[in-house]
Amino acid sequence: MEKILEVMSGKLKGIRAEKGYTQEEIAEKLGIHRETFRKYENDPSMLEIGQFLKILNIYEIETPYFFELIYGKMPNIKKEKEE
Repeated sequence: MEKILEVMSGKLKGIRAEKGYTQEEIAEKLGIHRETFRKYENDPSMLEIGQFLKILNIYEIETPYFFELIYGKMPNIKKEKEE
């Protein structure tokens, strides 16, 4: 589990940097203190799902895509069920 959290942390930081945001800007958009956002970025296990989804929305990243970045291409479960 720790390894996944490390990867999530790295992806969240990397995406923020790619999008050109500072921690302060994202914290402001979330209505939280920058230090709180820094803690979220460094330890995603502290993130509530609602905040996590807001962050992905700000980054314009769809949730399935974010997890594909971590785990690789996800199988299309719906398609497999139909076969």
